Amino acid sequence: MRLTVTTPHGYLVQAEVEELVAPGALGELGVLPGHIPLMSALKPGVLWYRQKDGVRYLAVADGIMQVARGDSDSSEVEVLVTRGAHGKDVNREAARQELAQLETELAKTKPEATAELGPLQDRRAWAAAQIDAAERSQGR
Repeated sequence: MRLTVTTPHGYLVQAEVEELVAPGALGELGVLPGHIPLMSALKPGVLWYRQKDGVRYLAVADGIMQVARGDSDSSEVEVLVTRGAHGKDVNREAARQELAQLETELAKTKPEATAELGPLQDRRAWAAAQIDAAERSQGR
């Protein structure tokens, strides 16, 4: 099946894949060739896909995924995300520092400060997704 992952900066992935799992807003979504059409919101997390030569991991931020039927019982999967990075390219130390800093800021933020809380939580989820994708790429 054909997988395309796109960010505002361009294509992150254009590949033929055997399967994929994406971080759906309501839980992980697995897709195999011939999957029924669907559309789902995505939350920050790790999207992984399997090709003949192995598994690849991506950190993805918020977005959407659409699965459509392709030719001859195949599937076309289009993923549009606000940010994305290959796990192997993530600077784990920088992401860990960012996560620690954000956790400190979140601990200091009052729950009623919702205008501040949302963006901090989004940044925290993105940092955690990067760390998870990097560690999975390294086999940890």
